[in-house]
Amino acid sequence: MPTCKYCGNETGGSQFCQNCGAKVDAEPVAPQPMPVYQQPVYQQPMQAPVPTQPSFYTPGGAGGLLAGNIIMLVISVITCCLVYTLAALVMSIIGIVFAAKVKNAQNAEQERSYRKVALIMLLVSVAVEILAIILFVVGVYQKYGGFEGFFEELESIWESAQDAARR
Repeated sequence: MPTCKYCGNETGGSQFCQNCGAKVDAEPVAPQPMPVYQQPVYQQPMQAPVPTQPSFYTPGGAGGLLAGNIIMLVISVITCCLVYTLAALVMSIIGIVFAAKVKNAQNAEQERSYRKVALIMLLVSVAVEILAIILFVVGVYQKYGGFEGFFEELESIWESAQDAARR
């Protein structure tokens, strides 16, 4: 016969102990040991190796060099009436080409050489442009004694061209 687990008296088959009033459980079931499961090991699926280039190089841009050479090209075009600025124009174009090549360089050495050429062309075109402007100013002062005489001659040339166009 079952006994109360709290007071130890026989329960007489009822659901509650007649001595202490505690609920009487059916025959206690001995706990069964939990089965031990092994954690599965995840294995990556086999993939074919992706072929890669042996030396992948990502060059940087040459925005400053490109912009500088474009600015010098525009200045050279504006002042193209001076003979020396044609050299600056050509050098600016070469600088633009090499600055644009920087993005497509295959390795660091090639990128450095493209940057170097673009920088040299920029500096030389700036120097040639400055030299051309200095020579222009010196020439104006030698021939006309100042810019007033130069502008007066330009005005007379303009007026004669307009008179010729009217005829």
